[in-house]
Amino acid sequence: MPTKLDRWRALPAGERRLLLGLAVLLPAIGGALRCLGVKRTYRLLGGRAARASAALPVPSGAHASAKRLAQLVDIASRCGPYNATCLRQSLALWWLLCRRGLAAELRIGVAKEGEQVRAHAWVELRGCVINDRATVVDDYAVYEDLDRHFPFRIEVRDAR
Repeated sequence: MPTKLDRWRALPAGERRLLLGLAVLLPAIGGALRCLGVKRTYRLLGGRAARASAALPVPSGAHASAKRLAQLVDIASRCGPYNATCLRQSLALWWLLCRRGLAAELRIGVAKEGEQVRAHAWVELRGCVINDRATVVDDYAVYEDLDRHFPFRIEVRDAR
């Protein structure tokens, strides 16, 4: 059975560098969310610029590449020094995809279970869910325009 170190060594050099970068990016996003809130953190990461690229065509192989990035973000969150929530992971993935010129969209949805309101975040690329199951859109009412007006405050806490 391969150890974590064996699996690390088996990764391509670019993916190892990306995982190291995510070890810094995920806590930085967490700090920004705590200090600035969701809307300002989204804008800081380039929310307006990302929406402008939405009309560009998605290159072939982009979905597979995006799925691999989502796996690496998940690995960095589970195995790295910082256990990130869905919002932090989705912001990191969304930012990485936008930096690669892909018109990714950050989605934040809410659902009511009895008296409890749940929130969840995920990333889509041309309507295809990248870092969650495809049916997640059926379970949550999606808030459509993060860049204009965010009608509620999401309290950002660690789930631990």
